[in-house]
Amino acid sequence: MRDEMGGQGRRSALPLEPGARVAGFVIEGPLALGGMGFVFRARRDGRLFALKLLPMTPRNERELEALRRLHHPNVVGFRGWAQWPDEAPRFHVLALEFVEGRPLEVWAAEENPSALELVHRFLLPFTLTLARVHDAGVVHRDVKEANILMREGDGQPVLVDFGAAWLPDAPRMTPRLPPGTPEYRSPEALRLAREWTGEPLPMSPREDLWALGVTLYGLLTRELPFGDREGPLTQAILFREPDAPHLLNLRVPPVLSEVCLRLLAKQPEARFPDARALAHALTEAFSRADRSWREPLFPPSPPAVPEGGPDARPRRRRVPRSGALLLGLGVALLPGNPRPTSPGPHPPRQAMSRQEVAPGRMTGEVAPGAIPRTSTPPAPAAVAASGKDTEMMTSKKSRSVARAAVLAGVACVGPGCAGSPLRKHLPPEECPAGSEATLDRLGLAVGMGWPAYLKDTDPASREPFAVEEGPIAFQTGGQWVKLKNDSVITGRLLFGKDRVYARITRVHLETGEVLPICLDIVSDEGPVGLLMQKGSTPRRALVINTPWVRVVSRFKSP
Repeated sequence: MRDEMGGQGRRSALPLEPGARVAGFVIEGPLALGGMGFVFRARRDGRLFALKLLPMTPRNERELEALRRLHHPNVVGFRGWAQWPDEAPRFHVLALEFVEGRPLEVWAAEENPSALELVHRFLLPFTLTLARVHDAGVVHRDVKEANILMREGDGQPVLVDFGAAWLPDAPRMTPRLPPGTPEYRSPEALRLAREWTGEPLPMSPREDLWALGVTLYGLLTRELPFGDREGPLTQAILFREPDAPHLLNLRVPPVLSEVCLRLLAKQPEARFPDARALAHALTEAFSRADRSWREPLFPPSPPAVPEGGPDARPRRRRVPRSGALLLGLGVALLPGNPRPTSPGPHPPRQAMSRQEVAPGRMTGEVAPGAIPRTSTPPAPAAVAASGKDTEMMTSKKSRSVARAAVLAGVACVGPGCAGSPLRKHLPPEECPAGSEATLDRLGLAVGMGWPAYLKDTDPASREPFAVEEGPIAFQTGGQWVKLKNDSVITGRLLFGKDRVYARITRVHLETGEVLPICLDIVSDEGPVGLLMQKGSTPRRALVINTPWVRVVSRFKSP
């Protein structure tokens, strides 16, 4: 059997059945079998985990070390580890966050996002996540749709499975080709393997960016840029230039196609130097977006006619599962909740081999791990708009606000994108989890207020400014105790009967951290919200850019 590492090997099934105990965890069932370990759904003290069992080899110790270095909401959480069984340990037991979500490929097939949604909901937040991973000295080396889960709770991408990870001080484990998936390997990795002299191969974060380019190409075209391992894959990666995505799919914006092709440039120096440079390019690409960015990337599939005629009751169809599921740590496909079928054919993928899990029973204890993290749900989607209907953004001022929305990692997917009627009543809403801890850290308290203004706008201007419902970014004015001047705070705008309200739920620190917070917006005349000016419509409100923000313990109905 050929594994994902490109080598030959045989694996025997690990004998664990539901109810078996491993290191104090109760096994509920198998989740995945990958090239390097076994993943089970398990519980301990009422909490759900993804439990990964790795044979005790130097290579697998590298995954443990990589996870120890990473603490980020968009990286699968590391909760602790143990060795098992106690008497004669043969496995490392990694207790990981159980991520409820869909592999990226399944999410894209089912949601059929627009280019705008793809950038906001996946590409930009994931790129910034890679930047933090690389800052920690880790190269993932197996970035692909299978190892990215779109989390159900907040819609954020989560990077999983660090079994192939590289660390700068780790010893070399494999001859020639490093671990990874053949379709996603870079040309320089292949060239170095051909010329290998026995020395360790140099490794760079650019390996992950190349693989992200392959992933993006597949999302935009539903084709792999260089084919799969059944064809002349190596020669194609080394020498063939892929067709531009916007030529294969006319719904792809050319500027996004250019970003994708730059990720796949044959020479490393022609690509983006790092993940933050890619994030900047994505922001600039969005600033030139027009309404075509709002169209789904692929035509929707016509509704299926049920068997027995159009009046027959439609049958429930199973969610399409790709081989991507087999390496997704902590994947949970929600039972009894089938999703729509794919709007079109999936790109070809090499499925991993399944093996059955046989009965068995084992015990052990787990070492203390990282404290569980809470993630803040992102705001629903839309962007500040210019006053023209012919294009999504035209003026310099509105492009700046749009860039701020992109940097907040949000998508244009909510009712604000298409416009919605003015509400007479806004329901109350709880603050995001963890916001109280943020107040303690920043020295803030409920009731405090400070000036703020729309990001990248003139705070002194008293001219009406056009906004839409959806995500919004502000900058703070003045020093907020421990929060520096001009810090970015983000949330979403909501329209009331005659006022615009903002529920701000994130603060972006200069360190790159994004913390939950709970802030209301008030006008300088006192009441909550900003008064809609003459000329406002249900889709587009005109406001004066003179807000204050105030710390609250709960978002109340105005």
